[in-house]
Amino acid sequence: MAEGALSAADVPPGGALRGMVVRIAWRNLWRNRRRTWLTAGGIAFASLLVSAGMAVQGGSYASMIETATGFYMGHIQLSQRDFVNDRKLEQTIPQATELLRKVRAVPGITAAPRTETFALVSVGERSFGGLAVGVDFAAEQRTVNFFRRLKSGTLPDGSEEVLIGETMARNLGAGVGDELVLLGTAKEGGVAAIALTISGLFNSGQAELDRTLLFAELATMQNTFALGDEVHTVVVRTGDPAALPRYKSRLQSFTPADVVTRTWPEFMPEVVQAIEFDRISAMLMYGAILVLVTFSVVNTFLMIVFERTKEFGMLLALGMPPGSIIRQVLLEAFFVWCLGVVIGLLLSNAIIGYYAVEGIPVAGMEELAQQFYVFDRIYPAITAGSLATAPLVLLAGTQLAALIATWRVRRLRPVTALRAD
Repeated sequence: MAEGALSAADVPPGGALRGMVVRIAWRNLWRNRRRTWLTAGGIAFASLLVSAGMAVQGGSYASMIETATGFYMGHIQLSQRDFVNDRKLEQTIPQATELLRKVRAVPGITAAPRTETFALVSVGERSFGGLAVGVDFAAEQRTVNFFRRLKSGTLPDGSEEVLIGETMARNLGAGVGDELVLLGTAKEGGVAAIALTISGLFNSGQAELDRTLLFAELATMQNTFALGDEVHTVVVRTGDPAALPRYKSRLQSFTPADVVTRTWPEFMPEVVQAIEFDRISAMLMYGAILVLVTFSVVNTFLMIVFERTKEFGMLLALGMPPGSIIRQVLLEAFFVWCLGVVIGLLLSNAIIGYYAVEGIPVAGMEELAQQFYVFDRIYPAITAGSLATAPLVLLAGTQLAALIATWRVRRLRPVTALRAD
């Protein structure tokens, strides 16, 4: 070692040396306060933007799922195995009353049975094809939102009343109080016919549903189409949508072998695809933000290394290993990261905490929300993922940035470094 360098005995022991490196790294941050705060501010902004964005995304997904499942389809559906694809009248779930009793006995579940069959709908001289659905209106109102608001009239409260869509009523030239004839085929092949009085009209906001759907009491449809104690679908709503696998497993434990239990991602894959597409798009945007911040940190530490070349040369001449110098710079990067992340997460949690209660209004959705049951506010959801993603990525990025900047330290020669301007 060059004359004047520290001997091995003069070098502090490992623990003391590490403590000294930590103290020096912390003090070095404040040698240029403006640069330190600017770098920490960039990290704070990225943490705030990404964590808040992910929280808003999570809230919007929850609202989207709630809207899609709560409107008509439910969280889980029980159906006869072949009915899933064919939807024929004879593909029913037998002994529906007993199965429904078991389903409703599961804590946190509400359930509504349905029958479905295609039939000819006639009013006077006009006839159109429609899907006649038999429902328990009281159970449906506890399970889905479809029947909570009507355009006109009331829900059927008797065995001879029917609820139809506005578009169907317009096509048939009918209104509330008119008589409607339903004609179809019973389960055993005979003719099924019944005259019903239109008690109300609904407007779902979806033209296909308003044109084809009509609803009557479950018992009326079972008697008319000779179904007995059979249904085609049991729609289930759970108290905790995040626990669907647990609910599904519980339901499968007592359902017959030919009855399939499907969760909403299985019978509404388009919602899953929409969420995944939005998530991927957002991840690309977040990734671009984090990469840009990381490059700014690389630039900062490159400047630090060039400015302190003479200092590093002196430390090397005094006997400090290159690895200790690199650890010192890595610690400086870690401390800057800590400052930025703490500031960013404090701001993010304050903002998200406020809007998680008040909600973020969705411009122009108020009228649609009242009419078609879509959400008009987004309630951000703070999750472990939204809190941890940006800080962890930025931690890796800042440490990598510091490593890149200190690469030349390993090749520094003390004499050359001491002569640097």
